[in-house]
Amino acid sequence: MTSTSRLLRQWWSASDSKLLAQSESRLLDSLVKHAHVRKKFNIGGLNILEFNKAPAAPAPAGINNNQPAHPTIILTHGFGSGLGFFYRNINDLLQSEKVSRVICIDWLGMGGSDRPPCWESPVRSLFHSSSSTSNGFSLCNSRFTPSRALDFFLDPMEQVLQHDNSNEDGLYFHPDEKICLVGHSLGGYLAARFAMRHNNSNRNGRSGANISKLILASPVGFQPPPPPGQRLPFSNLPPAMRLLDALWSANFTPQQIIRLMGDKRGKRMVERALRGRIPHLSPSDVELLAEYFYHITVAPPSGEYAMNSLLEPAVASEGGAGVYARESLGGGIMTEMLSQNGESCIKSVKVLFGDRDWMSFNQSAAVKEMEEIQSKMGIDANVHVLSGAGHHLYLDNADAFVRHVLD
Repeated sequence: MTSTSRLLRQWWSASDSKLLAQSESRLLDSLVKHAHVRKKFNIGGLNILEFNKAPAAPAPAGINNNQPAHPTIILTHGFGSGLGFFYRNINDLLQSEKVSRVICIDWLGMGGSDRPPCWESPVRSLFHSSSSTSNGFSLCNSRFTPSRALDFFLDPMEQVLQHDNSNEDGLYFHPDEKICLVGHSLGGYLAARFAMRHNNSNRNGRSGANISKLILASPVGFQPPPPPGQRLPFSNLPPAMRLLDALWSANFTPQQIIRLMGDKRGKRMVERALRGRIPHLSPSDVELLAEYFYHITVAPPSGEYAMNSLLEPAVASEGGAGVYARESLGGGIMTEMLSQNGESCIKSVKVLFGDRDWMSFNQSAAVKEMEEIQSKMGIDANVHVLSGAGHHLYLDNADAFVRHVLD
């Protein structure tokens, strides 16, 4: 993006990185009583906030090498969202006396993290060829495979969580510190993939995050996509589904609609969407959350282009429409990957859905996968349904969500 186009975008949207950060601070300072410390690394480029019950003290190696008495909770958001959406959970987690700290992380290209320009992002061409060897035509000159799109998100997370960041500006993890990694929606899929890469208890005294518990909240990706013979052909799809398929293939994202609407109309649309999807929020919460949500939505496009690299919509002949991971977690895949690297450091896997969750079509496949993990690996693995909750179960039933994180 040229400097001129960037200035025009900022003028039209009345938004920039400074206003995004200010809206995040207003949301959290107003609704979370515990202090936070911002962590921004030269490697990774991730926006990370660390919340502590008491003011956080620097913890480089040699100064604070004691193993924490309680685990650290790491919260990661879903597609198009940001760490601020967990505002209702942070206080309750820290006040439980069962948690040493809460760390919230924005995925690369989303929220307040760095937004690499589109030619470094997982975007597909509007006119791409079906041939895997053809570059097709793309203004962004990039066609990410699912594995490359995963690397886009997981490599920065690995740099932050698996490296020895033992200085006062970094995240310090004691080699024996227990970590509970929580991911919502697409973030649940990414958290599972991250854990599958790093599930090895033989750490040989290395620092870095030692994930002992994995919680996937309304995750995408357990139900394998229907094979071609079990899908409705394109010619049989209703017009609305044909339009969705075309927009998905072109990587036309919901964020682009809000960017096109500009400042006033875009903010009204975001607030209306929040009130419609999470109607129980108080007016003051909606006002703060909508301002934050608007700024992370109209920020420069980047990580959102992972949508059609990682996921695909399909209409099964039996079972209806759904959004599926191109590389599924179900069908024994997660079990196989978790058991590849020797003794498991993960001792508990929990999958959560809401009782009115549109992602619940993944539930039966998730149950089968958890049963297989428990049977073959001997670790606690279960699926739970939260009452009175939809897809945003951490907001819809925050008390139950926190209980499951702490149990």
